[in-house]
Amino acid sequence: MKKIIFALLIASCSLFANSLAQIKEKGLIRIGIDGSLPPLSVSEDGKYSGFEISLIEELVKEIFGDKGGKIEYVVTLGNDRITAVQDNKVDLDIAAITVTKEREKLVDFSNPYFSVNIGVLTRTDDNIKTVDDLQDKEILAEPGTTAFDYFNKEGFKVISCASSSECFRALKSGRGSGYADDNMVVLGYSVVDRKVEVNIKNLGTTDFLAIAVQKGNDDLLNALNDGLVKLSKNGFFKKIFNDSIDPFYKGKAEKKYFLLDDLYKMF
Repeated sequence: MKKIIFALLIASCSLFANSLAQIKEKGLIRIGIDGSLPPLSVSEDGKYSGFEISLIEELVKEIFGDKGGKIEYVVTLGNDRITAVQDNKVDLDIAAITVTKEREKLVDFSNPYFSVNIGVLTRTDDNIKTVDDLQDKEILAEPGTTAFDYFNKEGFKVISCASSSECFRALKSGRGSGYADDNMVVLGYSVVDRKVEVNIKNLGTTDFLAIAVQKGNDDLLNALNDGLVKLSKNGFFKKIFNDSIDPFYKGKAEKKYFLLDDLYKMF
């Protein structure tokens, strides 16, 4: 009986988030990322790069200060992004998580770092221009995304795929009539492949991407928010947009629709 109780205590303790002090003491922070969402985060030769990677690496510098620290990246997709934070598998998650009321009940979110709407990637030959053109057609989407929930609520038949790249490949192979996701995600595919396009770019309400931490991990959350404000005032977001996002989208992504520097002027 004692062994069972001890095992339960160990299991329950592992679910509690590492505090900011513990993270600094270990010199290690575990970060959930997607790793397959250009230009946010991509993997090449075992190394990660992209907007979210650059952002989190700058924030980690703020967290650890002069002592420095190591980052352990953990790939998290769909609903796993939230559960990984809840179950203390990561200290924070920055895998393109849209803030929703439902998710706010499960985790705490930092101030937002990006704004998005839902976009739909379609095959160029299908000549789909509006949502009305998608009526009675199948939509590809990743479960756990706002796009998946949106089209479900609107009564569309939604086909599940495990990742962004899987949705893209399915669309290219002829499954579904559109792949729905954050507009910045689907716009990326239209840049690298001329056989697909995004004519539906700003569907639904404007949503925000933010960093998720475990409920009640206030010191870590405050450190992230302080870092975001500092980076904004130092011109980080404009620079990274000009250096990586704008070239990637070849001018298709307008800065005013994505960056939130005006919001940070209030701090």
